[in-house]
Amino acid sequence: MIKPQKMKKNQNESRSYSIFATAFGPAAIAWKPSGIIALLLPESSQTSLEQRIAVSFADCCETEPSLPVNKAIKQIQQYFAGHPYSFKGTSIDLTECTPFCQTVYEQLCQVPAGTTVSYQELARACGKAAAARAIGLAAGKNPVPLLIPCHRIVNADGRLGGFSAGGGVRLKAQMLALEGHVIEEKPVWRLRPPLLISDCNLDDVLNHLSRGDADLAELIKVAPRFNLEFNPDTSIFQALLEAIVYQQLTGKAAATIYRRVLALFSGKSEVSALDIIRAGENELRSAGLSQNKVLAIKDLANFAVSGGLPDHDQMRMMSNTEIINRLTHIRGIGRWTVEMLLIFKLGRADVMAADDYGLRKGLAAIRRSRDLPTPAELLRQAEVWKPYRSIASWYLWRAAENYQVG
Repeated sequence: MIKPQKMKKNQNESRSYSIFATAFGPAAIAWKPSGIIALLLPESSQTSLEQRIAVSFADCCETEPSLPVNKAIKQIQQYFAGHPYSFKGTSIDLTECTPFCQTVYEQLCQVPAGTTVSYQELARACGKAAAARAIGLAAGKNPVPLLIPCHRIVNADGRLGGFSAGGGVRLKAQMLALEGHVIEEKPVWRLRPPLLISDCNLDDVLNHLSRGDADLAELIKVAPRFNLEFNPDTSIFQALLEAIVYQQLTGKAAATIYRRVLALFSGKSEVSALDIIRAGENELRSAGLSQNKVLAIKDLANFAVSGGLPDHDQMRMMSNTEIINRLTHIRGIGRWTVEMLLIFKLGRADVMAADDYGLRKGLAAIRRSRDLPTPAELLRQAEVWKPYRSIASWYLWRAAENYQVG
């Protein structure tokens, strides 16, 4: 989206701006022939917007937007209305920004909606691990907030920090909420840690699920009471290592190979990333691992030692989407594997693994259908189970155990 340019500013180049309405209030955008150069996010009133225009767009003339700018405006309006949007192909001119700022903005554009990044993580991505403060200053100079999503930068502990756009941190919180984050206002604006199963009152959860779905209510009446067990004690690395070993194998065969892998390291119950890196490929193959799985656990180990694998404390503040996006960069780790980690390792209360065959089969069972629903249909019907979709999933797995489809 961003095309860094090295041209010098042309003082005679025409600059224009236009005011437009959004669901959050009036906003304004400025451009020149080479692309969009500034964006003022929604203000609470036309007067406050005009005050900011007088400062920020002093060298611009109010003009009807060009076709490319009008397209961007429509996407911005879609965003603030909570509708699907895309800024792909939007032309942004950053020639008046420093090379360092351009690097920061390029990395920010890689942070997708539904995820956040810390100042430290962004500094590492820019190849400047010690420059977290400079990263913050660059974000504060961002001329086109939202198009370059600086609102997705938060502190490592979940605090939202500041926001230089006119609406301040409240607008930042509203934008993050649009993208699926739950925000707490007190004692400071911060992301709320995702809901855990252990924090739920099971009777209240089952009442919520039963009120929202009559078929699920019937199942809850006759099925065993929810008793999902998850293990928060083992490391994230160990959990992913075990997940890779178990992929595409029966439980018995996988357990045998996993014990052999542990036995390679003097029978330790838990191995480290360095243990795997130091082990030879032939040594790992001798435990029964396929070549692809050897490469996958090696990649996992390298990902961990390079600092890419979050620990428990870091994951506590990360959304499900953030964890999925981070961990699926590892060879052999797909979305389903991470979703199982979220449920059975981290105990997240609101996970819906829509591609899971058992869940689709379970939904067919409670709906008394001979046909499996598609993943998209499962996701749609699961909306009513929020924010307890992991608990609903447990019941769907029970429903699927003795049900024939097709």
